Amino acid sequence: MADIILLLGSVLKHVFGLNEYQYRQKKTRQPIIIDTKNLINGHLLLTGMSGTGKSFQAQRLLASALQQNLDVDIFDVHNELEQPGAVSALYSESTQLGYNLLAINSDPHSGGVRRRINEIISMVNATSRKLGSKQETALRNLLTDVYRVNGCDDNEPKTWRKQEITSQIRQDLIASHNHLELRQYYPIIDDLLSYADRKLTALYLGTNIKAVLALERVNQLAGTLNRALQKHQKSTQDEQVEKTEKALETAKSKVKNEFEAYVDNIESGREINDVMKYNSKDVLQSVIERLNILNAAGIFRPNPPPFGNANGRCHQIKHLSDDQQSMFVTMRLEAIFRQCRDSGVKPDIQHVVFLDEAHKFITEDRDNIVNIIAKEGRKFGLGLWCASQSPTHFSEDFLTNCGTTILLGLHSSYWEMACRKLRIDPAVLKFIRPRQVASIKLQLNGSMESKFQNAIINETELPAIA
Repeated sequence: MADIILLLGSVLKHVFGLNEYQYRQKKTRQPIIIDTKNLINGHLLLTGMSGTGKSFQAQRLLASALQQNLDVDIFDVHNELEQPGAVSALYSESTQLGYNLLAINSDPHSGGVRRRINEIISMVNATSRKLGSKQETALRNLLTDVYRVNGCDDNEPKTWRKQEITSQIRQDLIASHNHLELRQYYPIIDDLLSYADRKLTALYLGTNIKAVLALERVNQLAGTLNRALQKHQKSTQDEQVEKTEKALETAKSKVKNEFEAYVDNIESGREINDVMKYNSKDVLQSVIERLNILNAAGIFRPNPPPFGNANGRCHQIKHLSDDQQSMFVTMRLEAIFRQCRDSGVKPDIQHVVFLDEAHKFITEDRDNIVNIIAKEGRKFGLGLWCASQSPTHFSEDFLTNCGTTILLGLHSSYWEMACRKLRIDPAVLKFIRPRQVASIKLQLNGSMESKFQNAIINETELPAIA
């Protein structure tokens, strides 16, 4: 069926199919149009088992949105939803594209250090392995300390605004020992891991971070001296060896002084508690392992994709694990929702998020970002489009706040639950024929409860109408 595209600014109009009743009974072609101006919101559920044409319908919907100049973010689980005019980004260990997990929302009312820490912990807990209570406490302390070291104070909103860093900028600043300028940027997960490793070393040694840093300097100089001795051939190298030996002795003295200062400054016992707040070596080690696994894919490295000013962005996440996909999608949805909210109230849809295999990213938790967007996205011009094999996986918050529901064909094992959750007559499901006849409900403004209607979606097989 040829798409009918109507360009009306931020109002989305999409011809889904032909009214089957009108076509069969009255031989007229009455289009069924998804018109967001007439719907309660721009949210959409596209559901159908494998082979029912879900990808094809998704492509048509996304093409309409892009041609009508809406902002579109596609989260593509199978790497099959690329669109003409949209820029695609592949996320994997090889590409190392990603977004900084530790960047803070600097809004004094809705952001801050404590809120970001809670968001990160919630994302980790939403994965297949929830943190234990001791692990969660250790991670919370790590994040709090890293933000504090970086100058981010939860009680001072003015300290929440930092610059976004890239891996290259960070590498250059560290190589030049420009730690003062480094504090102008948000910390990244590598900073968190480095701090955690030092805390773990401190636990083993029973000391503090300053002493550990001094010890690291000794180890670094010892390695430099060893390499110089192995290449000991020329007099110029003799001078370098002597210089390194002196630096090494100085560093060793500093380590001793730091350890002595740590012991001498113990007065109330709180000093050792600062080390012990991470509970134990085993707990901290397990947290570090979790962070390393999450960091491996590179999606939390500060290397954003080169989307530029493109209004269509396709995030290809096929090569990420389920846990990595969950955290990545949650993080990006939070950022998109915040951006739409900060831009103010909108009269109609201006931004679409398309979630492929959306059931993977939604729970009944009211604080789940999908549920938040379902309830609040409309007023900020944000439409949430979800595709899945069955509507039974979705929360009540989403289903009751969905302007458009499309059924392309459900496996019979889902019928009973689908009828209950969607309040649909079982007879409607019996007349659905994959790739030919679908059922659609358009929840109109001012209507208490709209009904499903069948739509012909494959016009090429229809006989000509006289």
